[in-house]
Amino acid sequence: MRKLRRQYTDILRDRALSGDVAALVNHGLRWVGTALSPRARRPLAGPALGTLLVTYRCDLRCAVCDLPARAAARRRAGDRELDTDAFRAVLRDMKAIRVAGVGFTGGEPMLRDDLFELLRYATRLGLHAHLNSDGFRVAENADALLATGVRSINLSLDGATADVHDTARRRRGSFDIVLAGFRALRAARGPRRTPQLTAVTVLSARNLHQAGAVVRTAVEAGADRVGVIPVHDFGHGEEGVDEAAVHAGLEELRALHAEGLVDNSTGYLELLPRAFRGEPSPLFCYAPFASVVVDCYGSVYPCFPLMERDEPVGQIPLAPLWRSQRYAEERERLRSCTACLWNCHTEMNLALPQGALAPAHEVRA
Repeated sequence: MRKLRRQYTDILRDRALSGDVAALVNHGLRWVGTALSPRARRPLAGPALGTLLVTYRCDLRCAVCDLPARAAARRRAGDRELDTDAFRAVLRDMKAIRVAGVGFTGGEPMLRDDLFELLRYATRLGLHAHLNSDGFRVAENADALLATGVRSINLSLDGATADVHDTARRRRGSFDIVLAGFRALRAARGPRRTPQLTAVTVLSARNLHQAGAVVRTAVEAGADRVGVIPVHDFGHGEEGVDEAAVHAGLEELRALHAEGLVDNSTGYLELLPRAFRGEPSPLFCYAPFASVVVDCYGSVYPCFPLMERDEPVGQIPLAPLWRSQRYAEERERLRSCTACLWNCHTEMNLALPQGALAPAHEVRA
């Protein structure tokens, strides 16, 4: 394991500084349980990460995302998003299966009028509440957001200049909205350490030349650091990136990581060239045991890429499904999956046993 993702070390540091020995012990037991789960062929610990995709609707029309189109198709078909009470029930089920933290994402979650109530409810349940947003409505609601108890916030920033970011997001002015969001959140947070503020950048041929500049721009606006993920082509026809550009971008990110400005682990950064070459992951994937995703129509997915492909394992209620034979069969099907280098799942894989300690005969190069 080559350095943990900084979001993980933040959690451990905060528990240590607060003297919460029980929480540290629980994190250790969760790590052991997750590491042993594939060998036991059943979950021995709850998922470290639960994700609520609270809406497919979005204020943007990004080149790499079809979720707004999916939302429109579901509306035409007469489908309706889960209401507040239904999402509260999902959160209670996440608590019941011992999820450690829940990320609220979309689409754009700030389009949900009940988002703040759901964040508060997750916090009351003792879950680490996290928000992913493109910055929409964040600046004008910064104080209200922090009052929910949210522990970390990611805002998407795909360029160091308005022309690059706005082109990727297909909305003029979206760059200024993100930076205003960071400035407002930093002002509302004041001298506190939480919530942690991270800019997330999807690296592609359009912005790899700005990798280092994006980090500087985000930090100057108020972000604590920047996390990156290589673009994954889910049928959008992504343009290839040449090796020289990848090498140059990686060198910039390595240097900024040494300054403490990059969230990703060094192990993840080293996988970027492989991702841009379209090669499979070399890691055993723990996602079917370490994560769970529930979307706004009640579909349940073992990981985020399977949500992108719309391949659910089943429907809510979550708790009985998590423990079901159907889910066990899906975990077996996914044992040799090497299809992605999605950041949240890959960083978790890097923090868990690989190589000789990984389940025998399962890892594919």
